[in-house]
Amino acid sequence: MSNAYDKMLNRLNAYRQMQNMSQENMGSVMGITQSHYSKLEKGKKIISGEELYNLKKNNIDVDYLISGCGSLRTVLDELMEQCSKKKRAELLQLIVWTVQQGMEAAQIAGSAAALFTREIELLRYQVFPHTSKRTIWYKIRMANEMTQSEMADVLDVSVKRYREIEKGNTRANAEVVASLYENLGYLPSIILEEDVVNLSCLNHIWKAFEKELQDELEAFIRKGCGLWECRPGEGAK
Repeated sequence: MSNAYDKMLNRLNAYRQMQNMSQENMGSVMGITQSHYSKLEKGKKIISGEELYNLKKNNIDVDYLISGCGSLRTVLDELMEQCSKKKRAELLQLIVWTVQQGMEAAQIAGSAAALFTREIELLRYQVFPHTSKRTIWYKIRMANEMTQSEMADVLDVSVKRYREIEKGNTRANAEVVASLYENLGYLPSIILEEDVVNLSCLNHIWKAFEKELQDELEAFIRKGCGLWECRPGEGAK
């Protein structure tokens, strides 16, 4: 059991008690019995991909459970949601470029800049036409210029199992998702929300900017939205 997964179990247990939920209640949320849940909490069984997804579906912050950092929501999410679907790829590219300019203005450097840059590269892959039908796992691998064998090593799984995950034939369990965060820094919400553009990494960068810089960057993005007739307030079409 990885250190990251062990910490997740501790946070899950603490969350359940903080919410005054019994093991039976939490098991119901995850779609399992109390007996099964008890084994999960003790580390005798690994939380499956489906069980992890059920936590997310029931509004439990899986990003916090695995990373210790809660999910963030910023104006970037609002802009993306209010943009017409056919323009979202262009908007994402604009947001990525604008946030990068903000990083330079805020002089974000070192390990933080390296992590943010890698996550931004993943977002670029999400809008490439030739990767639109690929799974998020493929995009993560491409963004990090890794082979399937190297990804399997990072996640501590067999190459055969990783290939099944990348093809979308099976969900990655919580231990694999924890390894992804521990070794590459990607939050689990990126995996669990594959059908939408996940801005979790950009939101963390955005929160690091001063309010004055946020306002300046937001105005620039909104101007771009107006040029594309992707105006916040009109709603997705």
